[in-house]
Amino acid sequence: MRRGRRRPDPPPTGLLNWHDSSHWSAQQRPCRYCGTPTNLRDSHRKPAHKTCAEAAIAEQIRDQAAAYENERLT
Repeated sequence: MRRGRRRPDPPPTGLLNWHDSSHWSAQQRPCRYCGTPTNLRDSHRKPAHKTCAEAAIAEQIRDQAAAYENERLT
């Protein structure tokens, strides 16, 4: 089995760019991932911390890669 190069770590600021004001709300709501209050909103305007959203994306990618690898090996 051929091994690819290791992917670089994401930048310290993370993968998502939430500098746009559309990711901010004056009202705090529970984060959809961890439940603690946040003023941040994801691209669908749902409450989410940036770090929680990035962790969820990383988990989805890992799950998809594992599913792809399992399908490829069977």
